[in-house]
Amino acid sequence: MAEVNFAPGRGVLRSLPSPSWGNDLMRRLAALLLLLLLPACYQVEGETVPTSASVKVDGFRDGLYRRPDGVDVRITWNAAEKQYDVLAKDSPVGKAKAARLASGLFLVQYSDAARLTLMASLKGNDMVLMVADKAAEPRLLKAHGLGLKPGPINALTGPTQAVTNFFKDLAVSGEFVEGGRLEYLGN
Repeated sequence: MAEVNFAPGRGVLRSLPSPSWGNDLMRRLAALLLLLLLPACYQVEGETVPTSASVKVDGFRDGLYRRPDGVDVRITWNAAEKQYDVLAKDSPVGKAKAARLASGLFLVQYSDAARLTLMASLKGNDMVLMVADKAAEPRLLKAHGLGLKPGPINALTGPTQAVTNFFKDLAVSGEFVEGGRLEYLGN
């Protein structure tokens, strides 16, 4: 611990040592926060994509992707567990499962430190993250008896099946826009 006399006879200013794990923890928290701030994601409680419904997305390639927050992640299909493994540098492995909602649209549930659900579509080699337009969201929430809890990431509150049905109706309605994308960088 360093000490610096800032006024003779009046006290000592002490600086605390920085723990070695502090920078790693802050880096992980910052990366998670940036991911959570994506407008296309909702935090959920239940399992919106059960393993039995999880599919490999036709045309989605294993490889390196750049998230909308600029973080590069390696995504690979794990056939044994029927899910995608998502690995960012210096982070634990996240898990993503996808279920078909409508032609070309998928419900995706990502689990790591939080459980997130979003709607996505494949465009070329990129995965486009879709968000309900501002008029559709409150109408669909009400229709399915869901609440929206504001936070660093908005949380959908209500029964898991109602959350899934919200996304099914959103997909059919066409009332959504691009909220971000995973840009394919290659293998």
